[in-house]
Amino acid sequence: MKNCFRRHPYAGLFALTLVVPGLAPIMSAQAAPSSERVVGPQKNGSIVASDNQLLTPAGTLVDLGSPVVAKAVAINPRKRTRSAAVLLMNAAQPIIVFNTVTGEVIQRYIPTTLNGTTFSSNSNGSFTGVSYSADGSKLLFSQDNNFVAVANVDPFSGRLTPAFSVTLPSPPANPKLYDSFSANAGGVVVADGSLGLVALNANNTVGIINLFNGTLVSETPVGNAPNSIVTKGDFAYVSNEGGRRATDSDFTNLSDGTPIVVDRTDAFATTGTVSVINLHSGLVTKTIKVGLHPAGMAKSGSLIYVANSYSDTISVIDTDLQKVVRTIDVGVPIKGGAFGAGANGIAIVGTTAYVTLGQSNAVAAVDLTNDSKNRVLGYIPTAYFPTSIAYDKATRQLVVCDDKGIGAQGSIGTAHGVSAFNTHQETGVVNLIPIPDRIELAKMTEKVIRNNHWNSENIKVGPEYADASAKPVAIPEHIGEPSLIKHVFLIIKENRTYDQMLGDLPQANGDPSLAVFAANVPNQHAFVKRFPLIDNMYAPSRQSADGHPWIVESGSFYSNDILSPDWIRSYPGGNSNDALTYTQQGFLWSGAEKKGLNVKMYGEWSSGYTINPKADGSQYTWADFYNTSLFKETDGRQGRMIVPDNSDTESAEIPSVTKILDQHYPSFNLDIPDQYRADYYIQKFQAQEAAGKVPNLTIIWLPDDHTNGTTTGNPLPNNYQADNDLALGRIVEAISNSKAWSKSAIFVEEDDSQDGVDHVDGHRQPVYLISPYSVAPQSPGIGKVIHTTYTQENINRTIENILGLAPLTQFDLTAAPMFDCFQNTADLTPFVHVPATTPLNIGPGGTPIAGTGSANYAMKMTRMQKAWNLASNQMTRGKQGKADSVDENFLNHVIWYSATDWKRPYPGEAKIQWPARLVTAASHKAVVKDD
Repeated sequence: MKNCFRRHPYAGLFALTLVVPGLAPIMSAQAAPSSERVVGPQKNGSIVASDNQLLTPAGTLVDLGSPVVAKAVAINPRKRTRSAAVLLMNAAQPIIVFNTVTGEVIQRYIPTTLNGTTFSSNSNGSFTGVSYSADGSKLLFSQDNNFVAVANVDPFSGRLTPAFSVTLPSPPANPKLYDSFSANAGGVVVADGSLGLVALNANNTVGIINLFNGTLVSETPVGNAPNSIVTKGDFAYVSNEGGRRATDSDFTNLSDGTPIVVDRTDAFATTGTVSVINLHSGLVTKTIKVGLHPAGMAKSGSLIYVANSYSDTISVIDTDLQKVVRTIDVGVPIKGGAFGAGANGIAIVGTTAYVTLGQSNAVAAVDLTNDSKNRVLGYIPTAYFPTSIAYDKATRQLVVCDDKGIGAQGSIGTAHGVSAFNTHQETGVVNLIPIPDRIELAKMTEKVIRNNHWNSENIKVGPEYADASAKPVAIPEHIGEPSLIKHVFLIIKENRTYDQMLGDLPQANGDPSLAVFAANVPNQHAFVKRFPLIDNMYAPSRQSADGHPWIVESGSFYSNDILSPDWIRSYPGGNSNDALTYTQQGFLWSGAEKKGLNVKMYGEWSSGYTINPKADGSQYTWADFYNTSLFKETDGRQGRMIVPDNSDTESAEIPSVTKILDQHYPSFNLDIPDQYRADYYIQKFQAQEAAGKVPNLTIIWLPDDHTNGTTTGNPLPNNYQADNDLALGRIVEAISNSKAWSKSAIFVEEDDSQDGVDHVDGHRQPVYLISPYSVAPQSPGIGKVIHTTYTQENINRTIENILGLAPLTQFDLTAAPMFDCFQNTADLTPFVHVPATTPLNIGPGGTPIAGTGSANYAMKMTRMQKAWNLASNQMTRGKQGKADSVDENFLNHVIWYSATDWKRPYPGEAKIQWPARLVTAASHKAVVKDD
């Protein structure tokens, strides 16, 4: 079938003034017009990504289908095949072979593994690791478990047939391991075709495989988290994302059970290395220090080029000297620098290096002959998040693998006349890009600059822009100018889309048929009667593991490039840690601490908790916490005091978190109602107010809108929503009745929007901006409707302008503060919370959860409901304390069915499904990870 994704005519799309051959840092800025565009394809052929970057990919796009995440690409050296292979995740197969001339798919390939006398298939690819032998007769590729597969390649068609798969050893037993898989990464076939080398990312080793008999010859220890391998003569060079191995004197933090040498404040990795292996001895003979998070590599002559993802540089290694002889800056070309270009792949064409910049949706063209400071010639626009690049000599074009491609654009048809979208419907692609000449490159560079907003007014950050005599306003124009707001409260909720919560509101862009929780959240509806109703706000993330980093780190490079969507080493964010996911830019809270501001955290970025058991050794239940809250809220008139105060103790692994984390506010635990969290926080807040010590920045995790299916002993999804909504309303009421209210702003957002559907885009989320300085209602009882295109990074930038914090990455640097959501005249009227209109304590069967009161009515469960109840019990057992630890497809189905009273099929399906199919599908995932 002819590929449907083709190059669009972008001529005249952007009227720019910057032409940047011999690129210099961008000194000037031009105002970006206010935009109300929605995420997705635009009429002019461009695409708006969920992080509000524009996509105008050059060349031809290869349609790989959906859902699919494209991770790495390799060119078949047999030119007559005109073929290449792309390594995939979240797809029906790990490899697609395509024609490099037409872009048409030649084959969708699943390897088979001999298990006794039975062949079984495995559809998982890995985050990198696909390589042809020099003669093109074999293809070696990694899978994200313990397998590395080798296929025979037809010399004429390029099609694959199974040769063998090798089961590689698991990492040594370690209670801190994320799972028991070696998580294979970069692979290469040595020149004579006799050996294959594979990086065992979780083992911190390289496996050497005999390609004649398919056996593991040896396993060589290297640095931490090996990523990619290239060979030169008798040596192999291995990039180690986690740097050198730790010594007893090092300060460390863990990544997948491995101690990583880290910063003593924000716990980010402080070393990056390349290990040199002698292929005759199988031993490491040299460790070369490079930049941070070294990933993709390429060789040319006696030189090896290493992409340092967290340094925004390229290290050049001379293989004769075995040391770095040059470092090339490929960072964001903004005066003063901006972290986060995201170099991750390299292809060498003559005297030019083409470097994929994952977070800039571009390829940087780098002049290797010029010794001047400025080496970047220009940029080529790609699709969303390029991860890998190769040069096809036969067609003289760059072949670029784009992880997220054209975004999460796979739509689900519904029975209600709309199409719905979900964050897991990625549409990864491959770009086929002819090498541009200088004139073409200059035009492409202009597009990349505009696509990334590198020339917007928002980049004017620094003391030279701040007016020290400026009058205080709600949102200062420049960071460093005074604000009327002194106390910022950031409240993080879990996983909901805009349509689920507010899709019923006719004054905004909603779909009532998808507003399954609207009736359960009266406080959130009350907010938007007075405060702004924002209907065009997006979470860039796929799910919690990258959602929390997007909020507190203004980006999630490692999760996107390495971990997602199969979560190779960890499931970071919220209450799970991984040292390799942190950057040297630090966090929102550490930026505030460095400025001398008072910061307090409740739940967010806790790394673990301990709850003291009952006297009989059993654990407290949801009902126990519910009764305890009810007892406190009614001064003992209702409920019972069952859970002693401070029974929950939280801990953190990041030093900057440890000193500001409240030790007894519960983090993610679905066995604890949000009323319990609200009770605890309100008491703490009132004590802070009485002492005159309300923090400048307070971050609160209020997670129970996540829900837990239809699990016995827990509320149904609608009732979880009611609990979360009431807790949120009570917290806002407490703040608005305080002396601090006159100088406060409350920002409420979801970490992601993965557990629902939305008719605009799966990343669209409900957000609330609550302050005396919030923009006035557009009419009585109707908050001003804001259609401006915003993401979580606009919230971060607004907070930074208020508190005078330096932006962390290019994303919050280029994001506009949310000026249109605020005014400079205060309305000090307190907010009064709305009592819940949905009972908080209703569980499966429609009756109160055992121990929470007598049933005034009962509803007999149908066979279908009973089946889902039992399946929920099975799927959620032991997982209440970790975000997203239940298979998302199962959870999304049961949430939808319960929220629609078991009357509506899940979007895109013709009837309500029995749970067995989804339970089986979840169990068949080769790696059961927190997805």
